[in-house]
Amino acid sequence: MHIPDTFIPLGQAAIYWIISIFFIARAVKWARNDMKENMIPLFGVLAAGIFVLQTINIAASLIVPIPMLTGVSWHIVGSALAAIIFASPWAAVLLMAMVLAIQSLFGDGGITVMGANILNMGVIGGFMGYYTFIGLSKLSVKRSFAMFTGAFLSMLLPGIALAFELWLAGTFPLKQGVLLMGIFQGVAGIGEGFITVIVFGAILKARPDIVNEETLTKESTTKVAAVGIAALLGLAVAAPFLASNNPDGLEQTASLVLKNEIGSRITLLFSDYAIPGMGRAGEVAAIIIGLAAILLIWTGISRIMKKV
Repeated sequence: MHIPDTFIPLGQAAIYWIISIFFIARAVKWARNDMKENMIPLFGVLAAGIFVLQTINIAASLIVPIPMLTGVSWHIVGSALAAIIFASPWAAVLLMAMVLAIQSLFGDGGITVMGANILNMGVIGGFMGYYTFIGLSKLSVKRSFAMFTGAFLSMLLPGIALAFELWLAGTFPLKQGVLLMGIFQGVAGIGEGFITVIVFGAILKARPDIVNEETLTKESTTKVAAVGIAALLGLAVAAPFLASNNPDGLEQTASLVLKNEIGSRITLLFSDYAIPGMGRAGEVAAIIIGLAAILLIWTGISRIMKKV
C-alpha cells in the first residue's frame, strides 16, 4: 500500500505533505507530553519491529484461498496495533512517519509522496483503527473482536482512500481502483486483524503492567525492549527467506488498471531492501541497516524531547 513516486503529481503530493506535517507535529507534542518515559524503549522497538514485518510479504491466498488472490501478497502495517498499545492514535502517526521515512530510502514508497503514505497508513489507519477499537469496547464488545475490527478497518479504509487519491491524480480509474483496492486491502485487513490480536495478546501475557495504568509508572519496559531487539534481529535474518515475491494489492491493482508504466522511482539507499552483489546476505544486511536506523532515529528524537 506504499504509493511510489510519480503516481501523484508534485502539486498534489505537496498538499498531502502539508497535512501530514501538521499531524506529525501534533504527534511529537503528544510524545513529549503524554508518553510515559518508561515506554520510550518499547516505542522504538515496536517501530523497528513493524519495519521488519513490513518487509515480509505473505501470499494473500493463504488467508482467503480464491483464484483472484493467487499471485497477490500483503504485509502488516501495524498502525492500529501501535495506537492500541500506546492508547493514542498519535502514536501510530509518529511511528508510521519514522518507518515510512526509512522505507522510502529503499524505494518502498516514494519520497515525494510520503505525505500521502503517512496520511493513509498513519493518520487514517491509526485514527480509524484506534477509535473503532475504543467505540466497540465501550459497547461491551469482546476486546479481541474490537481489536480485530479496528485493525481490519485500519487496512481497508486507507486502501479506499488511496484509490481516491490516485483517481484525483489521474492515475487510477475510480470504480476499478476502489473495487480492487477494497478487495485486496480487505483480505489484508483479515491478516492484520489476526496479527494485531496475537501480538497484543503476547505482550499482555508477558507484561500485563504495560497496559495497566495503575502500575505503568512503576515498571520499566527496557527488558522487554532488549528481548524485542534480539527477536527482531533473528526475524531480520529470516525475512528475505520468508517473504513472498508476489506483488501487493497496490502493485497488483496498478498492473491491472494501468496501460503504461509511470515514470521511475527515486531510491537513495538500496533498492528493494538489497545491497547489490551480495545476494541473500545483502538483503539481510539492508533490513538490519533499516532496523538500526529506526532505533537510532528514535533514540535521537526521545533525547531531544527530554531536553525540551
